[in-house]
Amino acid sequence: MDLDRITFAAAFRRLKDKTQVHALPDNDHVRNRLTHSIETASVGRSLGVQVGQEIGKRHPHLRAEYAAPYFGHVVQAACLAHDIGNPPFGHAGESAIQTWFAQRRQEAWFAALNPPQQADLLQFEGNAQGFRLLTQLEMGRRKGGLRLTHGVLGAFTKYPRPALAQVNAAERWDAGAKRKNGFFQSEQTQMAEVAESCGMITADADAPRWRRHPLAYLMEAADDITYGVIDLEDGVELGLIPPWEAITVLTEIAQPKFDMKGGPLERVRTLRAMAMGQLNEAAAQTFVDHESELLAGQFHGGLMDASPLAEPLRAAGQLARDRLYMAEPVALKVAAGQRVIQGLLEIFQPVVIALHAAQWETAALDSQHRYLAALLDAETLTTLRGAPTVNSYEALLFLTDFLSGMSDKQALRLYRRLNGIDV
Repeated sequence: MDLDRITFAAAFRRLKDKTQVHALPDNDHVRNRLTHSIETASVGRSLGVQVGQEIGKRHPHLRAEYAAPYFGHVVQAACLAHDIGNPPFGHAGESAIQTWFAQRRQEAWFAALNPPQQADLLQFEGNAQGFRLLTQLEMGRRKGGLRLTHGVLGAFTKYPRPALAQVNAAERWDAGAKRKNGFFQSEQTQMAEVAESCGMITADADAPRWRRHPLAYLMEAADDITYGVIDLEDGVELGLIPPWEAITVLTEIAQPKFDMKGGPLERVRTLRAMAMGQLNEAAAQTFVDHESELLAGQFHGGLMDASPLAEPLRAAGQLARDRLYMAEPVALKVAAGQRVIQGLLEIFQPVVIALHAAQWETAALDSQHRYLAALLDAETLTTLRGAPTVNSYEALLFLTDFLSGMSDKQALRLYRRLNGIDV
């Protein structure tokens, strides 16, 4: 049921036009966030089943209640949703939102927020937006959102901490602990419910922060495996990575036992598939080898970091960074995307604050703000008129909800029209 609810969610469909690496690609063969999520979910299902089978062998008394396919279903659903909260233009969109709010720290409307609320905006994070979307925003903002099982939400939450949580020296090994957050202040109650239901270990008695759910490591590994090698294939497809460089790196991971035929791109694709198989095996074995540490919340880093293929996978990532992520065609579109996001924030922030002050009654706005308010989501405006935001923090989250819900093309089209470039 979790898989069905995610698959049919409007936010999931919008991923088809959201950046994976290549914003607004001219080549239809490269991945977008939707194809990446589907591929990651496939890897996650395999990892979950592999681990579930081994857990069943080690703990026979668990087989009846926790069959191997159950592990696969939970990880698959978490992987399917793992990027669902990403704004347009991927991580560049996150950075654009963070920077825009940081540049307005001294403005009265921002200074009026309390420190945790400010941190949510200054460290705006697609993972936290995803948790908000799954638990609050989908299905007409009904209580519980998509109402996914707590096990899936636990596996989904890669960073079970708020933006403002301080990280002490003993916890700095925890992957991403210093720079990422998995929920906003607005969803702290929901995160606490998930943590309690799943038995997640408290990381700080004085702050709402937990150790990861063990299956979150499999979700992370599936993501690392998928983009770690597939970005190279896309780079070759686009002519940004020389085929022989990708072949060299992928061969180190795949360790093929036969001579491959076909052209350079076909060889890259074959090696990519073989590399993913090797990485799957390594991730599952690493999980099993460190089962006790994972259950105790004491595992250091990510599964792929501790696997025998850590170095070859890092080499693949370095090649993508060197040849792909900062290539001129990619950089130009990313920079343009950031300008689009910040331009829309500049236009709509005053409108949202005015709507909050007017209890979301558009008729009370001046004519300029009223026209702009007509471009916001009509159904959500109707909902907010019945249950208005209680503070400006909630109103500003509506603004980031609005922007995050857009696709790349939708954001670009609206920006161009509002600036008179297209009418």
